[in-house]
Amino acid sequence: MSKPMRRAAAIVATAALAVSLSACTGGRWVQEAPPAAGTQTDAADGAIKLRNFVVVSDKSGEAILVGGITSRDEANEVTAIGVTAQAEDGSFGAQQVVEFSEQIPRGQTITLDGTRTKFTDPDLILGRLASVTVGFADGQTASLQVPVYSSEHADFAEAWNSVWA
Repeated sequence: MSKPMRRAAAIVATAALAVSLSACTGGRWVQEAPPAAGTQTDAADGAIKLRNFVVVSDKSGEAILVGGITSRDEANEVTAIGVTAQAEDGSFGAQQVVEFSEQIPRGQTITLDGTRTKFTDPDLILGRLASVTVGFADGQTASLQVPVYSSEHADFAEAWNSVWA
């Protein structure tokens, strides 16, 4: 192999190695960073987004629903929220209605911090799931299964205590 060919091969190999080592981390990946605690979904048209939904409960079933809802394209309104606890056998029981209604301005996010989304369901089991369905004024609904965290969990104790303590 001639000297120019070896030089070209070395440049190509170096470029390929550099690309493979950089991968897709974008330089901001942190090994110790935990994943987000909650779950997310979009309504059928994709314009309404539910993010980081979690139920936080104590052992007696006093609970709060936390998360965020964004309306991307048009203003909308949350008109209903229902929460259904998962039983030991994996089935879901009776739905609990969370009395909540709020306008979502176009392009804005409303935050459910528990102050207006508290409810009681003695069937909630810490460490299991709850099915959450959110209804909107335009007739759409969005459903997701969310984790049920303990009210003593360090990430959620302050929010839970601000509502139930």
